[in-house]
Amino acid sequence: MGKMRKLVASTLCLMMVSGGGLLYAAAGKTDLSMYVNNVLLKQPALSSDGGVYLPVEQLPENLQAIMSVDESAGTVRIYKPNVNTVLLDDQGKIFGKVRSDSSSTFSALVQVDHLKTDISDLKITITDPAGKTDIVDNQPITEKKDSFWFKSAAYNYKVTDKGNYMIQVYFKDAASKKWFIVSELQISTT
Repeated sequence: MGKMRKLVASTLCLMMVSGGGLLYAAAGKTDLSMYVNNVLLKQPALSSDGGVYLPVEQLPENLQAIMSVDESAGTVRIYKPNVNTVLLDDQGKIFGKVRSDSSSTFSALVQVDHLKTDISDLKITITDPAGKTDIVDNQPITEKKDSFWFKSAAYNYKVTDKGNYMIQVYFKDAASKKWFIVSELQISTT
């Protein structure tokens, strides 16, 4: 009887240490590599009984959405507002390419609709090809509307390296106080 208890205890410990992989195998579940926009996600999807189950915590970033978790109510809500961003030069003209080794002043114009949750702040960043990020603008959003326009303050930026520069727009969820990317665009250098 003592050997049986040790065997059961050892098996349970092994299953906990291995992340439950033995349970998946026994139940006919398989891990699937999960891609969003051709980018492999960190956690795999799970296939079981003809259904595919996704790790929800990775979806907001990849879908440019906002996620709200209410454990007491047992709910997870994902909000996908329509957010469009364009860049305006100091003359008010839309642009998407810049010369390398130049300095330019620009504003970001953000158009939002179908916003079905409350946000408290909006932030715009620029990231250079080496991965260095600067904040272009960061403002509180005081009016609760499902559609609005936002124009950032004028921002002077020195383009030093050739490559792609990423402009990202973030919303801060009013309830969780977490930032979520809701729009991004790329500027190319010439």
